[in-house]
Amino acid sequence: MIPIDGHSLTLKEIEDIALHYQCVSIAEQAWSKMKESSDYIETILHQEKIVYGINTGFGKLATTAIPMDKLRALQENLVRSHAVSVGKPLSEDIVRAMMLIRMNTLIKGYSGVRHDTIKLMQTLLNQQVYPWIPETGSLGASGDLSPLAHLALVLMGEGYVLDGEGKRISSAEKLRQLQLESVKLMPKEGLALINGTSLSSAWLSVLLIQTKNLLYAALSAMVLSMEAYAGCKSAFSGLLHTVKPHSGQRMIAQIIYDSLEDSKLIDSTDRVQDPYSFRCYPQVIGPLLDIYEYCKNANQIEINAATDNPLIFQDQEQVLSGGNFHAQAIAFPADFLAIALQVLGEISERRINHLLDPHLNESLTPFLAQDPGVQSGLMIVQYTCAALVSQNKTLVYPASATSIPVSGNQEDLVSQAPNACWKLEKMIKNLNRIVAMELIVASQALDQRDVAKAGIVGRQVYDKVRCYSKASSEDRSLSDEMMSLATEISKGIFSSSLPFEVF
Repeated sequence: MIPIDGHSLTLKEIEDIALHYQCVSIAEQAWSKMKESSDYIETILHQEKIVYGINTGFGKLATTAIPMDKLRALQENLVRSHAVSVGKPLSEDIVRAMMLIRMNTLIKGYSGVRHDTIKLMQTLLNQQVYPWIPETGSLGASGDLSPLAHLALVLMGEGYVLDGEGKRISSAEKLRQLQLESVKLMPKEGLALINGTSLSSAWLSVLLIQTKNLLYAALSAMVLSMEAYAGCKSAFSGLLHTVKPHSGQRMIAQIIYDSLEDSKLIDSTDRVQDPYSFRCYPQVIGPLLDIYEYCKNANQIEINAATDNPLIFQDQEQVLSGGNFHAQAIAFPADFLAIALQVLGEISERRINHLLDPHLNESLTPFLAQDPGVQSGLMIVQYTCAALVSQNKTLVYPASATSIPVSGNQEDLVSQAPNACWKLEKMIKNLNRIVAMELIVASQALDQRDVAKAGIVGRQVYDKVRCYSKASSEDRSLSDEMMSLATEISKGIFSSSLPFEVF
């Protein structure tokens, strides 16, 4: 059971809960803070104050006052009208992260949400019941309104949840099966549930976890390619990187240098220096590590922030309208990470080409074929890799560089954070496949070099690859093997391959 308190949620805890099904508990002080907030809503209503989101319309209708006898209908209609997302459903891990982050935001006690509402969300998450939420419908400003509305519908006993087979069923039916009561939304609750960045930050959280697994695999592939290429280790000497001391660069160089320390293949040719895709790896991918840390830190702030509107400060007797629902703080990191990751695919494809092209590496057979000419070897692997790299080049354009006004121009600049995450997700899937291809190509090349001469790290990486793609002297389709290895990369199979922990 992992406790949350609204202030200290970490990416590691999101991984444990969203991907590994750990259950969630809520700190006692959070329940107390929430009650103070919801009690203050009652005070406002008794004083007959006009406060946005409590007894007014929303967006462009903010100046429309709502009578007391229609306040509950106001919240329910808000949720129903906003649940208009389309497309395939969000993945289970994103929805679990979204539920977790929304709870963590609301239990901070600035939103006016009641105990029963949060308790039902906690119970559903712990019992692995997930709202059916189509992936497209949010602009990442004024909150992730539509996707979160699909979540709120389930709490109301409406909308749909996913069953164990990925099919959607009525949430009312599922609540009956679990003997759970739906909630009746009170003033401010509907708005609090849907007005925030919880989809954007959940999506980025899951993608940061996937990026971590990808980077471990990419570093492992680099080590294996260095062995297969019989590369030069001097480019990774600490002396070089001490005089250009970017932290990511120094870490990458040290990992590669230590991983190659006991290899009998490294520095075994008369080559004085290697091509950039080998030699400059720390200088190219080191900044990616630095960018990853920046993105992780920005996300860390967002998952522990109060992101709805208005926010209730009962101690100061104020309800303040602002823009904490705006997800620019997620859009920029998602786009920034995409730009950096695109280079990871490019540099991997270049090393694949060096291992396959007979004009660039005469000590290996053309395209690693046993009988070149009769066999094509791994020639077309590079074609597929180049296609994926090309796709990523088209996906890398920043979503946050565009905006589109909505709600009668009241919401006239939006972040596009969910679209940035949507693109980034596709890029990471492509990159898992690119790195899988490099691992398979490098393993085939290493067979020609002599695996026994590789260092301990290189042999460990090679052995993992060979669990999913067997060595062969005959041409065969590698499509299924590449896809299978890519899937394992996304699960973190190479996170224990390197000399020390990176993240």
